[in-house]
Amino acid sequence: MSLRRPDSISATETKIADPILEPYFVTKNSAGGFVVYENVEKGANKTKYIRTVCYPSTFGRAIKVIAEEKLNSDSYKSLEKYINSWEKITSKFERIVG
Repeated sequence: MSLRRPDSISATETKIADPILEPYFVTKNSAGGFVVYENVEKGANKTKYIRTVCYPSTFGRAIKVIAEEKLNSDSYKSLEKYINSWEKITSKFERIVG
């Protein structure tokens, strides 16, 4: 897992954050590329870092990656619970991005 300091994001990048996305957020650079990051805390001092998740080609894909990350951060005892969780996560995102 490659971690960076949160202040290492360039001032020229647009940061897209929202409580519904937490602990994730997206940046867009001046060339139009996107990056999905996760806020993480490590160590006894709970030092804050960011972890690069992926480099999606579109904003829509960035949102889908975050939904998948949120879904797969838990364990499920049935397929029904897994599907219900996916539907709950994606319906929240659909209200925001349409």
